[in-house]
Amino acid sequence: MIPISEDTLEHIQKIRTSLLEKKCDHIEALDLRDVNSYLSIFVIATVKSETQGRSVAKDIEKYMKPLKLAERRNHITDLPKDATGWILLDYGEICVHIMTEEMRNYYSLERLWGDAKRIS
Repeated sequence: MIPISEDTLEHIQKIRTSLLEKKCDHIEALDLRDVNSYLSIFVIATVKSETQGRSVAKDIEKYMKPLKLAERRNHITDLPKDATGWILLDYGEICVHIMTEEMRNYYSLERLWGDAKRIS
């Protein structure tokens, strides 16, 4: 397996820092490249509310947008006020999942992708 690039590791660290600064819980980064042919890296975090989730997503967008890593599928400002409890930010190689505890427990992405390597 090809190691994760320094640039990608830097982006993951910046995303983690943003998540920590916004008081997210249970932050995980998973390397899915050995497990799935079309997925690379998931960063998953738990928020206490959808409002907190939108705020976190906006911070991450501020960092990632200038990098032009991939076309955004949604604009964060377009999210409905009553979102589903799960915000997905897709940057090509890195997908950020911001989830309420209820959604995270229900979908259990870490269990679903249990064979993935953890990125420290």
